[in-house]
Amino acid sequence: MRLPFERREIISLAEMLLLSFLIRVALFAVAGYKNDMGTFEAWFGAAANYGIRPFYQVVSWHSGYPPFNVYLFWLFGSLAKSLSLYGTPYIAYLIKLPSTIFDLATAFLIFIFVRRKLDFKLSFMASELYAFNPATIFNGAVFGQYDAIYTFFLILSLVLILDSKPTLSAVAFTFAVLTKPQSIALAPLLIFLIVKKHGWKKLATSIIATAATVMIVIIPFQWNNPVTFLLDIYSVGYGAYPFTTMNAFNTWALGGMWQPDTQASFLIGWIMFGALTGFTLYILYKRLDVSGEMLILFSAFILFFGFFMLPTRIHERYLFPALSALALMFPFVKKVKPIYGALIFTYLVNQAYVLYFLNNDMFIQSGDPVVLIVSLINLIVFLYALRLMFRDLRGQGLTQTQPSQRPSKSLLEGSKGNADH
Repeated sequence: MRLPFERREIISLAEMLLLSFLIRVALFAVAGYKNDMGTFEAWFGAAANYGIRPFYQVVSWHSGYPPFNVYLFWLFGSLAKSLSLYGTPYIAYLIKLPSTIFDLATAFLIFIFVRRKLDFKLSFMASELYAFNPATIFNGAVFGQYDAIYTFFLILSLVLILDSKPTLSAVAFTFAVLTKPQSIALAPLLIFLIVKKHGWKKLATSIIATAATVMIVIIPFQWNNPVTFLLDIYSVGYGAYPFTTMNAFNTWALGGMWQPDTQASFLIGWIMFGALTGFTLYILYKRLDVSGEMLILFSAFILFFGFFMLPTRIHERYLFPALSALALMFPFVKKVKPIYGALIFTYLVNQAYVLYFLNNDMFIQSGDPVVLIVSLINLIVFLYALRLMFRDLRGQGLTQTQPSQRPSKSLLEGSKGNADH
C-alpha cells in the first residue's frame, strides 16, 4: 500500500498510540471477569508447559476457542513462565496484553486507511477516537477479553478487499475465523465483492488461499481429520450455551436473559439474520457503482451489528467489530456519528453491567430496567441504520461525505493524470 506519511505524522501517531497503551496498562490492575481470567491463566500454562500440539487434549475446557488463539496462549504463556508470573497478580497484565496490542494495531490500520484519502488531521482524529474509545478499552484492559484480535483481522480483510487484494483479504478473514467463529458474519459480503469485482476465478483462488491458511495454522496440532477437528472445536463453543442471549443487550434480551433457546427461537434468529444479509447484499448490488467504498463499509457494519442483534446464543461482547467498522467511516459519513456515539455508550454499559453481575455470581433478572433500556436503544439504532440503507437504495445519500472532508495533498498530486483515481 502507498503510505503518504511524513516524519512528523509518524511521531504524532506513535505518541498518541503510546498514550493509549499506557492508559490501558494502568487499567490492567482493575479486576476482569474472575472466571475467564483464571481460565486464561490455565490455558497459558497448558500451552507453555505442553506445547501447541496436544493443547486440546490436555485442557479440560477450551470453550471452543479456535486454533490461532493457542499460538498466543503459547507465546505469552511462555513469557509468563520465564518471568515466573503464574500465581501472582501480574499474570493479569500479560493476559490482557495481546488484545491491547491488536486493538492498537486496529487504530493504526484505521489511520492508514483514512490517511490514504484525507489529510493528516482527519486521519489522526479517526484513529484517536478509536484508540481512546472507552468501550473497546474496557473490553480488553478491564474485562480481559480477546475480541480485539479477531476484529483486527476483520478490519484488515475489509481494507484489503477495498484495496483490490481479494486473496490477501481472504487470508486475513481466515485468521479472523480461526480466532473467533462469529467472524463468519462477514463472509457473505467478502464473497459477493470478490465475485462482483474480480470474478469467479479469483473467488476460486481465494478459497484455495483460505484452505492453505487453515492447513498451515492447524498442522502443528494433533488431529486425524482437519474438518472434524475444526467442527468439533466450533461446536463446543456454540453448543455450550443453549440460551437466547448470554448477557447481550439485544433483541432477545427484551424477553429476558438466559431464556432456553428452543428450535423455534433458534430458527427465527438465523432466518432474521439471513434476511438481513440478503437485504444488505441486494442494496450493495444495486448501489455499489454509485455509493462505492462507504456503502461496502456500512454493509459490513450492518452485518456485524445484525449478528449481535438477531441470532440467538450471542454474548455481550459480540458488538465489538461494529464499532471498528464505524471508526473507518467516521471522517467520511456524517450520519454514522450519532450511531457511533450511541453504540459506544450501550456497549460500555452492557459490558460493565454484566461484569458486575458475573463477578458477584449473580444472574440478571428478567425485566431489569437497565437491560430493557439499553436493549431498546440498540434496537432503535439498528432500525435507524437499516433505514439509512433503504434510503441509499432510493438514492437519498447514505454515503454523502462531510463538507469538512479534505483530500490529502500528496494523494491529489499522485492522482494527476490518473482517470481511475
